[in-house]
Amino acid sequence: MVILVFALPEEARVVRRRIRWRKSPVGVPRGVFAEQEVSLAFVGISAVRIAELDRSIEQLKPRIIISSGFAGGTRSLLEAGDFVLSTNYTDADIGRALSQHQKIFDAAGPFVQVKQVASATDKWSLNRSHGACAVDMESETIAGLCRRKGISLVTARMISDAIDEAIPAVFTQRKVSRLSDLHGAGGFAARMLRLTGKLADRLEALVKTLSKSGG
Repeated sequence: MVILVFALPEEARVVRRRIRWRKSPVGVPRGVFAEQEVSLAFVGISAVRIAELDRSIEQLKPRIIISSGFAGGTRSLLEAGDFVLSTNYTDADIGRALSQHQKIFDAAGPFVQVKQVASATDKWSLNRSHGACAVDMESETIAGLCRRKGISLVTARMISDAIDEAIPAVFTQRKVSRLSDLHGAGGFAARMLRLTGKLADRLEALVKTLSKSGG
């Protein structure tokens, strides 16, 4: 059993469609994805619903958790759509094995969890201070739960915004002050719709690779 964890259901839009769902005796939805038994869990922005993942772990007893979704790029060569493996929130032995699969990942490096959406200035700063590859708001919390439960973890996210980009204000609940903000929001929304399909492709490849390697 593999639990695929995201902050929000919207990130798993395509993944959810590709799962062949079936009845679960424990009441937690489960199905088959990439020829493996899986379930989905959503922890919310800033992992405010981490307790729900905790309950799913207790009921399903997964062999591994894949923490995924989207992240901001904090490395200048990373672009939207790049799939990045976290080196600090992935079990070391699994990470070493996965680093050989360049067809799945575009880069690997440390992730940093922050409390609010990172601006372009924030992302440059995190690159300099932490050598960070990507920034998100949930990975560290999920990793902490996996350590306490003794469950193997892979953290891999797709870049939604490059280091010099800011997420449009309408997506971060800030006040929209210009028409250009709405135009930018439309373009970003279209980008994210495309990227959810690409994310599903990479996760499918990742799950298959882990099953072959025994991860």
